[in-house]
Amino acid sequence: MEKFEGVLVFDANFGRFAIAKEDDGDPIVPIEFSDSFEVKVNGEWVETGFEIRKDDEGNLIFKLKNTDFSGTIDGLDVRK
Repeated sequence: MEKFEGVLVFDANFGRFAIAKEDDGDPIVPIEFSDSFEVKVNGEWVETGFEIRKDDEGNLIFKLKNTDFSGTIDGLDVRK
């Protein structure tokens, strides 16, 4: 199966994350909370998925499993 590669965006119309083409930013491939996908970390692709955690002030934030990425995660290089 071919993987779609782009950037991670939050699709406010549907209330979910998606992969978008880098040139126009329009969401193309939706990513659900139960999905596994890959994110580029230091030039390497790492398998990840969403977690919801609390920050130091008790606010809920998004975290990507197997990475240090948390909080605002839009714009990361991803593929699914």
